[in-house]
Amino acid sequence: MFDKHYNAMARAKPESMKYLQETHKKLWSRSQYGVQSKVDYVTNNLAEFFNNWIKKEKGNHLDDLMGTIRQKMLIKWNNRKKVAKKFEGKILPHIVQKLREDNFNLDIDVITENDGVAEVCAKGSSDTAFRFVVNLKERTCVCRVWQGIGIPCKHAIAYITFIPGQKLEDYVDDCYSVERFRAAYDGVIPSIPDKSMWPKATHGFFMHPPLLKSTAGRRKNRHKGALEGGSSRKTKRHKCPICHQLGHHWYTCKNGDPADIAAMKLER
Repeated sequence: MFDKHYNAMARAKPESMKYLQETHKKLWSRSQYGVQSKVDYVTNNLAEFFNNWIKKEKGNHLDDLMGTIRQKMLIKWNNRKKVAKKFEGKILPHIVQKLREDNFNLDIDVITENDGVAEVCAKGSSDTAFRFVVNLKERTCVCRVWQGIGIPCKHAIAYITFIPGQKLEDYVDDCYSVERFRAAYDGVIPSIPDKSMWPKATHGFFMHPPLLKSTAGRRKNRHKGALEGGSSRKTKRHKCPICHQLGHHWYTCKNGDPADIAAMKLER
């Protein structure tokens, strides 16, 4: 399946595929990932959510930041534990809902089936249409979606619902089970007092803060305002070379000799 679409992309945009081959040699397609870890997305949403979660506390000291993260995790941990107690059934509710939505208006026919292995294709397709092989015993499909995320793909759903008495929940990986969800939040995060009650460490020496190295680039110096105890910035007043008074340039001088101003213009 991957090769089919990859070749179609290569025919449409050969220069783009050359760029992928030269600059992106690591795995970038979900179809090429290992199947041991079950995951249904390849984005960095989790990292972005965590960064936004602690955005206001990032400027704190390390011990304060870690304490805030611990407290946030403690609250979320307890909330998940309460939610887990309300779950019923074998599989998590949102997975069951996903299976129902995928099973709705499914346009796939089971062509042949024998001993847990079936060949399926889209309804009304010709003999040359792309066909998929589903194996219920090994929980695999040639599209690799089932073994990649642990949830039956639409081809597997078509075959499972084709067999009388079979339940889709029985073919979902155990990582989506209510039992595993409860086990994940079964532990306890210990409660600790704030750092004002921590024991004082006595190592026989004082740990000074590290010396900061100056960074490259122009240094920005901020001048304090009058309300901050500073004074307004003092600027050097210009002295006119014609009348020798301060506050203006020679070409705007009104007190000097016009002949001197004209001579200055000729020199310039």
